[in-house]
Amino acid sequence: MTFSAPDDDFDPAPYEAVGIPPQESRRWWEWRLAPAQADAWRRAGVADPAPATQWAIAQVTPEQVAACRDAGLTASQALLWYEYEFEPDEAIAFKREGHTPEEAYDLRRGHKPRRRRDATEELDPFSSLMALAGGDGGEPRDQTQRFIARAGNADGVVLYGYIDENWVDDEATAWARQKVPAATARMWQELGLRPAEAKRYIRRGLSPMAVARAWWQAGIPFEETASWAGAGLTPQEATEQRARGVTAEQAETLRALRDNH
Repeated sequence: MTFSAPDDDFDPAPYEAVGIPPQESRRWWEWRLAPAQADAWRRAGVADPAPATQWAIAQVTPEQVAACRDAGLTASQALLWYEYEFEPDEAIAFKREGHTPEEAYDLRRGHKPRRRRDATEELDPFSSLMALAGGDGGEPRDQTQRFIARAGNADGVVLYGYIDENWVDDEATAWARQKVPAATARMWQELGLRPAEAKRYIRRGLSPMAVARAWWQAGIPFEETASWAGAGLTPQEATEQRARGVTAEQAETLRALRDNH
């Protein structure tokens, strides 16, 4: 058995049925957006699944996108407002009054607004996340700040996902450094894989479900999958090694050596 990307899982027909051409529909599928969802976002004027996902994470529906844009909100800015615990309609109202998320956050709590940004200054997701965590970007003072500071160059949307799930421990940091979204990281964990191991599959275009299916089809017991996969073997190679008497414990030793290499 060969271990290949799950191309057979992609079916452009449902997307074509709602008017999305095959070359575009694959991108919506890769972002795990169903045909009906993709159609709704496209009708709302969002032709790219990446910002559509940002809007969705910010709890903005396709029906609300026009109002957000009229107020001057972009998808990435909507995420910042969401992290400051503002509903879309609240963000729109404060934005139209000329407030930044930080100012609105302070005002709602009866505090003096922090320094206003210059109108030409870009929103800095990292700084805003640090402010949300309760600090100013200096020495971390709580777990959320430590997570943000230690996550390195992880994408802002990825960071938002972990913070939204309140998963900000050392394990979350390891996954975020590999730029693996929180929800997907949980699925890789269910397979018993570590961040770097999962990243090798992700680079090959494989999802957790595709990996699990390939190993199941090869007849490898679920409890052994992580050991063999972590050791760098394909399902076919693992099957051959097991037939020769190599055990999962031995594969785990090879896995440990690979981790320390």
